[in-house]
Amino acid sequence: MSAYESKYSWKSGYSYKTSADVVGKVLTEIEERDGEVTSRTFLEYSRPEDSETHDMFEWDDSIAAEKYRLVQSGKIINQLQVELVRVGDSAPRQLNIEVERQEPAQRVNAFVNVAPRGTRMTASFNNFVSAMSDEEKSIQVLKNALADLKALEEKYRMYEELADVFAAIHEFEDKLDGAS
Repeated sequence: MSAYESKYSWKSGYSYKTSADVVGKVLTEIEERDGEVTSRTFLEYSRPEDSETHDMFEWDDSIAAEKYRLVQSGKIINQLQVELVRVGDSAPRQLNIEVERQEPAQRVNAFVNVAPRGTRMTASFNNFVSAMSDEEKSIQVLKNALADLKALEEKYRMYEELADVFAAIHEFEDKLDGAS
């Protein structure tokens, strides 16, 4: 078996006060100690003020509570779905990327984020139909979808069996670049 050296980094669009290498070392220590890492064990490790990861968390309960409610709010918006039933020939603009549908209705996220991924912009949601009917917003929604797909590719690129999936992602990226 080959030996590997671990060099940690944050995913594109993310940064923290504490270096990725420090966090990687801490998580490795927790795993060696407990046999696994959970959100709870990492939080508890970080709780003491002298912990090297302490400053990564908001410890003021009033601020943390509001931030948590914002996370909850985003989750609620992201979990809402709507069933689109085609009425007549009109349909949201879809950049000539047609999808054949067997069923009469399609369930989709009711609201989609139209703010660019990987920026510090707060999520900004529009309902699916109005977002996809607006050329600028629909392109941004598709760019966000592409960013999600690229993140999956980053996560799973070591699996050769998924090469065809990644090729399709790149084909979609080329179509989207041609449309914007």
